[in-house]
Amino acid sequence: MKSILNKVKILNYYVLMEIKEFKSIIFLKDSFSDNTKKKIKKLKFLFIKEMLKGNKVAFYYEDINSNSIISFNSEMCFYAASTIKVLSVLMIFKMALDNKIDLNKKILVKMEDLKQDTGVIKYQKKDTYYTLKELLRLTIVESDNTAYLKLVDILGKEKIKKYGNSLGAKNTMVGRESDSFGLINCEDMAIYFKEIKKFIDEKNKYSDLFLEYLLNPSVKLIKDQSLNNKYVRKYGSYDLAYHECGYVLDDKPYYLFVLTQLNKKDSKEEFINEVAKQISDIHELIKEELYEK
Repeated sequence: MKSILNKVKILNYYVLMEIKEFKSIIFLKDSFSDNTKKKIKKLKFLFIKEMLKGNKVAFYYEDINSNSIISFNSEMCFYAASTIKVLSVLMIFKMALDNKIDLNKKILVKMEDLKQDTGVIKYQKKDTYYTLKELLRLTIVESDNTAYLKLVDILGKEKIKKYGNSLGAKNTMVGRESDSFGLINCEDMAIYFKEIKKFIDEKNKYSDLFLEYLLNPSVKLIKDQSLNNKYVRKYGSYDLAYHECGYVLDDKPYYLFVLTQLNKKDSKEEFINEVAKQISDIHELIKEELYEK
């Protein structure tokens, strides 16, 4: 394994390791026990093994209260798939809060608008009206492609891109002109979900509704038993992309993003859930060392 290490730089509690084209960053606010470091190393090598198989994988963990971060390939870009849907929904909720759009407005979905893959609108038998609120729910809970693309039509791709960029994201809607999903990496997902958490924590009139949608998706890639608490999440699964991103409602909450190109691999479900379990275990150790001293 030493032969593949190109560079190791250790400064205080900041560790940057470049291993060929992939990068692992650990930034911890305090010194940690050997047991915690051992768990982190085990997690890191789980990702290194996948990369050595030729599989693109990345993760990001951040303890929200201490800003302790552990990540791997956090800047590596992946096809966003349905994870990007949270951004348009956030935009519309914010617009509704500012009285710039009416969530009870009825939107016509014609038969020619129907998109395949995920969702339930594709099963409608005739042109049907949906309220904007219903389209928001279907976009998140059912990950409905038709609903999402209606939201994109309402907002405009350029407006979505500008909004993502204004938050600090670098890859919003990057890609083919005909594509409305674009690219993501862990860094951008952290920006999106921090803005989402801020919106939900404000306890405005739409906060609980948005939280309800994100807590109750019809599809969960990371199983409930892999985590000890509720997961505010959005998944993405298309072609090679197989992702789940969000934050965990622990007494000390944390961000958890796993991005992969494992969708066509039999090991995808096992891998993403093993990552979630290991990060959950590491978080418990970090809690003990940071908050229970």
